[in-house]
Amino acid sequence: MDLTEYFDAVDFEVLNKNTRLSPNHSFGTVLEKNTLACSGSNLGKADIAIVGVPFETKDNELVASSVPDAIRKELYQLAAPGKIKVIDLGNLKQAQTLKGNYYALRDITDYLAELNVTVLVLGGSEDFAYGICQAFRGNQFFTFSAVDAFLDVRKGKEAYDNQNYLSRIFIKQPDIFQFSLVGYQRHHIPAALFEKTKGVGEHLSLGALKDSIVLAEPIFRNSDFVAVDFGTLKHSEAKGKRKLPNGLGGEEICQLSKYAGLSRRLKTFALFEVNDDKAADGLNVALAAESAWYFIEGVLQRSHADPQVEEHFVVHKVEIWQVETPLVFYEDNTTGQWWLRLQTMGNSFVFLACSEQDYLEASHNEIPEIYLKYVQKIDELLK
Repeated sequence: MDLTEYFDAVDFEVLNKNTRLSPNHSFGTVLEKNTLACSGSNLGKADIAIVGVPFETKDNELVASSVPDAIRKELYQLAAPGKIKVIDLGNLKQAQTLKGNYYALRDITDYLAELNVTVLVLGGSEDFAYGICQAFRGNQFFTFSAVDAFLDVRKGKEAYDNQNYLSRIFIKQPDIFQFSLVGYQRHHIPAALFEKTKGVGEHLSLGALKDSIVLAEPIFRNSDFVAVDFGTLKHSEAKGKRKLPNGLGGEEICQLSKYAGLSRRLKTFALFEVNDDKAADGLNVALAAESAWYFIEGVLQRSHADPQVEEHFVVHKVEIWQVETPLVFYEDNTTGQWWLRLQTMGNSFVFLACSEQDYLEASHNEIPEIYLKYVQKIDELLK
């Protein structure tokens, strides 16, 4: 597959001008070298591929956007995060139809996932998540997480929009294994609306996340795709599009981005709804660049330890009187991460991320809620 047909190449000469750091330490210089070295048949040697989406969907029409290059101007000036091969494929070319753009992003994501290259999407409106999710349509354990203050579902057939894209995903992929909404604001979402979601739901409210941001780590460790709505960050800190008085702040979104990068399962991370409006004073764009940087650092620091091998893992078997067989937890004694082993068919098992709190509940003879959700969903898959 020749990806050059899908993209307008980056003008490194323009974007690498007037960098604050010397060329030896500037991320933009490293990106340029990696992009030239990993082009064509060498694409599989890259760890991360940056994809810019230079348009947004409004009223069922595409509107051009300068957001990807605006983020690049900030990102390229940051320090090189370490020995990791990040390349920049450029900006997605506009297709003849709106659906054509979704399908182009689907094909790109699918191809790069086969090469084991993680995709970092810069820009675009949230509805482009629909195309990315389509790349995982054959994965029965596909898990999608969104960082958003709102639950973007609507009734009926409407124009393609960033406020109804989840409805389209759930209609097209009703068997999605898990969907999680992270950082949602309870005063914006009626509880009954969550019934419209599909799959296992591990939803974290803004309050719960601010009390303990680490709660998001196992959710992202289970995710194939994480999308961030930059429009719903706290406006006083990030100048988001929606001008919300409450929301996630700059340090929090960078921490969440790093958690996403640390997930060795994750294939795509997207920064949608970034505000490049003059009234935002470039703050939202600069924060998006920092979030991208911390995501990349997370990928660099990924642990590739596999609980199926059991090396570096402590196995905990917990008997609960209501459950026929013991619950089996795996603790990574190098990272502190926890996994729950569940049987699918015969002697086949799946390892799903969980928290130490899930293990502690089981140890006190309580069935962890996440266990019940996973078992029910796996039973549905096996029918």
